[in-house]
Amino acid sequence: MAATTGDSNKLQVLVPGDIGFIGSHCIIELINAGYEPIVVDNLSNFSIVCLQRVEQIVGCRIINYKIDCLDLEGLRDIFKKHSTYAIMNFAAWKSVDESVEKPVLYYKNNVGYLLNLLTVLFVFFFKPINHDFLTIVYGSPKYLSFDEKHPYIGDSITNPYGKSKYICEHILKDTTIAYPN
Repeated sequence: MAATTGDSNKLQVLVPGDIGFIGSHCIIELINAGYEPIVVDNLSNFSIVCLQRVEQIVGCRIINYKIDCLDLEGLRDIFKKHSTYAIMNFAAWKSVDESVEKPVLYYKNNVGYLLNLLTVLFVFFFKPINHDFLTIVYGSPKYLSFDEKHPYIGDSITNPYGKSKYICEHILKDTTIAYPN
C-alpha cells in the first residue's frame, strides 16, 4: 500500500467520527476525488478493522487518530500537525433508545464535540463549518432538497438524540450569523 500520510500535494479533510457506515463511504469518495482524509475517531462504536477495510478498498494508508472529539487539546494537536482544508463531521452518538436512557451523556457528547470543533476552528482562523441537515431536526420534508430555510419540527422532537442535534443546528446558525463568509 502506498502511504498517503503527509502528501503535501493533496488537500486534507478532517473527518471526525468517520469509521461508521456513512463516514467510511465518504472517506473512499474523498480519496477517489484526490483528497487526503484525516480520521479522528475514539472507536467507541466501531473497530479499527473498519478503517483497515477501507484502506484495502482504496489501496493506501489513511492518517488516523484515536481521540475523542471532547478532547480539546487532542483536536488542537491535530490542527497543529495538518493543514486542514475542510471538515466533514460525523462525530455524534446516534441511538434514539440509548439517548432516552442517557440524555446527559448525549447532550455532553453531541453538543460538546461540536463546541470543541468550533473552538479549534476559530483558534486556527477558520470560517464556520457547513453542517449536514438532519431529518430528525427537520422532520418529513416539506420540499427537496433540504436547505437552511426548511422549517424545523422544534418542540415536537421527542428524544435527547434529536434535541441534541437540534441544539447543534442552532449553534451553527448563530455562528454563521456572527461570522459570515
